[in-house]
Amino acid sequence: MSSFLPRRTVLGAGLAGVAGLTVGTPAASAVGTGDQYADLSFPTTRIARAARQLVTDAQQPYLRNHSLRSFLFGRAAAAQAGRRAGEDYNAEVMFLICVLHDMGLTERAATSQRFELDGADFAARFLEQHGITDARVDTVWDGIALHTSYGFHQSPVFARRRPPEITIAQDGIGIDLTGGPDQLPTGYAERVHAAYPRHGGARTLTDAIIKQGLTDPRKAPPMTLPGEILHQRHPEVPYATWANILDASGWDD
Repeated sequence: MSSFLPRRTVLGAGLAGVAGLTVGTPAASAVGTGDQYADLSFPTTRIARAARQLVTDAQQPYLRNHSLRSFLFGRAAAAQAGRRAGEDYNAEVMFLICVLHDMGLTERAATSQRFELDGADFAARFLEQHGITDARVDTVWDGIALHTSYGFHQSPVFARRRPPEITIAQDGIGIDLTGGPDQLPTGYAERVHAAYPRHGGARTLTDAIIKQGLTDPRKAPPMTLPGEILHQRHPEVPYATWANILDASGWDD
């Protein structure tokens, strides 16, 4: 991800969607017009269409808009860095990470796990149910499960050893949550937002994470992003510190 201002690093390179009331209609694709950054198209493979229909049905519009913007921003940022879909990475896989990464904030996918793991597990099952059982499942699972783990995809070894779709997707997610228009081609964010409005931004996502943690404390364990967000917003809620965890061990250290 390109350099963030300090205020943009608070929540790290990941997270999930934000508020919304209506999902926009994408502008016509500019593929072939010479303006790659005007392109608001999405992959149209069978599994990509199924995933987009899923989030249309299961996600509130604010979350769906974020998921779709994450793909567009990730692709645009990758293009600025000289990385082309179909040549340097698989756009379908990158799209699947982006569009499914916050399914854990929906009732359809929620269990007692952190939303990141719920989303990753749900995405893996969704792909397997659609006949995809190869390494793409692992890439999508990793990309979603790790998307709130700040710093992972910025590691040069991670970038070298893991599929590029993870880093590119997490760049897009991070730009949409804690970044800004200066990380994108001039005017591109405005075109994307005209089609997929923010409707409140990351604040609504934060409320969704807190609601889950208040409803089920297991979804906001200590030393995780959900746990930290819940603790900051509701310090009155019991929250285990590292010292508490060590004190509970059987080693008397």
